[in-house]
Formats: sequence, C-alpha cells, structure tokens
Amino acid sequence: MRSSTLFIQVIQWLLLFPSAAVSAAAILSLVPRAGATRPDHDDSDSFRSSTQVLSSADLGYDHSLEDQNPTTRSSAADDKYAERIILSQWGKHRRWSLIASKRRRMLKIGRISKLVLVSTGAVAQVASTQLPVQYKAFASTFGGLCIGAGTYIKTRVITDENIKKMVDSFEISQAIKAEVYKFRARVKPYSQLENKPGEEALNLLQQRCSSISSSTKDGKFYMTLPDSKPAPGSLDTIDEYIEKRMDRIIQHFYIKRARSMNKNAAICSNCENALLTLGTFASFKPTYLPAVVQNIVTSINGWGVAFTTVSAAFANHLAKEKFNDIADEYFQAAEELEKIKNTWPSKAAMAGAPGWENQVAKSEDVIRSTFEKWAKVKTGREDLPLQKPTLVEKDFSKMVWNPDIVCGTDESGFFPALDRVKWLVDNTDMTKVDAKKKVMLEFPANF
Repeated sequence: MRSSTLFIQVIQWLLLFPSAAVSAAAILSLVPRAGATRPDHDDSDSFRSSTQVLSSADLGYDHSLEDQNPTTRSSAADDKYAERIILSQWGKHRRWSLIASKRRRMLKIGRISKLVLVSTGAVAQVASTQLPVQYKAFASTFGGLCIGAGTYIKTRVITDENIKKMVDSFEISQAIKAEVYKFRARVKPYSQLENKPGEEALNLLQQRCSSISSSTKDGKFYMTLPDSKPAPGSLDTIDEYIEKRMDRIIQHFYIKRARSMNKNAAICSNCENALLTLGTFASFKPTYLPAVVQNIVTSINGWGVAFTTVSAAFANHLAKEKFNDIADEYFQAAEELEKIKNTWPSKAAMAGAPGWENQVAKSEDVIRSTFEKWAKVKTGREDLPLQKPTLVEKDFSKMVWNPDIVCGTDESGFFPALDRVKWLVDNTDMTKVDAKKKVMLEFPANF
C-alpha cells in the first residue's frame, strides 16, 4: 500500500514537469540573453536582442537604422558650426530614444515577470491540494505570494500611464530624427530657405527640434546623456537616401521586427495549445480501465486547473502584446516603401530636382504613419491623446516684422524682438536687416 501511494506521488510530480518545461522553454526564448543588450533604444544590437523578449515594438526602433559611418559628411561638412548644430539636435533624438528604451524594457520585464509569477502561483495553489500534508502549507503560501506579486506588478508597472509615457518619448525621438533626415535630404521646410543648408536652415532646424523636444515635460530628459550614435551624413542623392534611410528601415527594422514578433506570437500560441491539451488530459475520467490505472488518473485530475490557468496566462500575454497586429503593420509599411523606391522617377535623382521633395515626403509620411499606428496598437486606444509636437510651417516670405513681439525671457524678464535685434547688431557682425531676419527665423511662431 505504501509503495502504491509513493508511486502515485511520483506520477503527480512528473505531471508537473510538462507544465514547467513548457513555461520555462517559452520564457527562456522570450527573455534577452545576458550581455546581449546595450543601454540603447533604437539601434540594431540592443533593439535586436531586446525584441527577442515578449515585446511588441517593437517602437518601439532603430539601432541598425542610424548611419553606421561616422565619417560620412554632408555638403556642409567643412562648416564646424553647422555640424555642431546638427549634432546637438541629433543628441536630443538619442536622449529621447534612450528614455523610450528604458521604459519599454521596464514594461517588457514587468509583463514577463507577471506571466511567470501568475503561472507559478497557479501551479503552487493546485499543488497545495494534491501534495502530502507536510507540503501543503508551504505550497499554498508560496502560490499566494506569487499571485500577489504578479498582481502588484500589473497595477504598479504595467499601467496605461507608463505605456503612454513610453509611446510619447518614442514618438518625440522619431519626430526629431525625421527632422534631421529631412534637413540632410534638403527638402521642405529647409529647402525653402536656401538651396544648401545655411544659417537660416540651421536656425529653423534648431527651432523645430527644440519645439518637438519641449512638447512634453519629462525630468528624465535632463538626466539622460546621448550615446555615440552618429548623425546621418549627406542624403541629397537618390542612392544615399534609399541606402541610408529606406533600405535600412525596411530590412533592419520592419522585416526583422515583424518576423521576430510573428515568432514570439507562435511561441505563445503553441504554449497555450500545449497546456490546454495537458489540462484536457488531466481532467479525463477513464472508465473500463484497470483499477490501478483508474486510481492513478483520478489522483491527478486536479492538475487540469493549473494547466488551464497557465494556458490562460499565455493567451492574455499574447493579447496584450499584439504581436501579429504590429507585425502586419510593419510588413505593410515595408511594402509601401518598396513601392515608392521602385517607382522613384529617374528625373528626381538628387535634391532640388523636380519630384525629389515629393518622393522624400511620401517616404517620410509612411514612416511617420507607421509609428502612429504602432502607438495606437500598443495603447489599445484609437482615441489616445498622444503628445503631438507643434511645428511651425510658416513661409519666411510671409512673415511680418513687428519690433514689439515678445520673443522670450532672460534674467530681467520678457524681452521684445527689437531688443534681440539690438543685441545681435551690437555683439555680432550682423546688419540690422540680417538681425531682423534671424530673429524671425528663431521665433517663427511669433511673426
């Protein structure tokens, strides 16, 4: 009799093994390998490794999309002042990018931790009713703690507010990045000022990027330093723009991320189905079988609840991450960019040529709209009031000078446009006409 009881206990513990093995295999395939990530957000190595975790954004964006050649220079490469301004704005993009990366990683770890804790807690709770009496109290307490910890993570980490902050910081990062790319490609609004990037265009770039960056108040921005990823070089020919902008985002972001997310979706779905099958088997009540077999199967019937609960946890994780939805958006965006690339008119081969700005605008619109769709899928709210940077689209020729316009503040308080002009005339080599022009470009929203 004792040997029969021991045998049944062994069978019970062996039944736990498939559940543990399925959960462990799934979790190990989703958690990033040690040492595989860098503290970056959007670039190849960090983003590639981090998206092996159960994460959708997969934003989330672009380590491998940045210009990998720091020596590449634009037509204004010899102008150190121009490069300093461009790198300064690029630094804003990198800082917001790193902030979004940290927030996405926090949400990712939170979701996986919740999945592990809830699954472990469910198994432990069922075990407390099946194991020998000396193990019941420990299994019940341990299971309750795991479920409580999972609930705490859900209410404190995986919140709508944290998701919105991650989405906002990512969108700000990509909006600034798009401005730098448009500046390098010499398209509107920068092509309206000069044929080649000059001081007016640089001032406008600085104003627009600052406007985007300041569209939301976030203390993390001032505590984050940019990384060493270089700004893109010249993009004023069809080959440069396609290679450095379109091909990189198609091959190194859209396609790779979509495939990775489809793989993660398949892992979750397979785990869910396997656990449901085990739950069905554990709930099976055999008849017309030998008495010994009936006793063994009957003794393990209670484990079906554990298998079903863990299966539901995987299904919930899959529903929250929306792998397939985001993968479909990425595949569609890649197809749209390929179409633009393949139908690019030969006459629009370089900046300033007829049709150049239209083709670049089409490409940037696809990239921008993809991020907006990703944001809505990630938040699950079509009406989510995302942070939208307010950009000034004024034509300089339509600006009207007004010396009394308040431009900003200094230590003494508000100062009018006329004071700014006087300071420029007195402290630089500018004429009064040039100073007025500079002030209007510095504060286009005011004129």
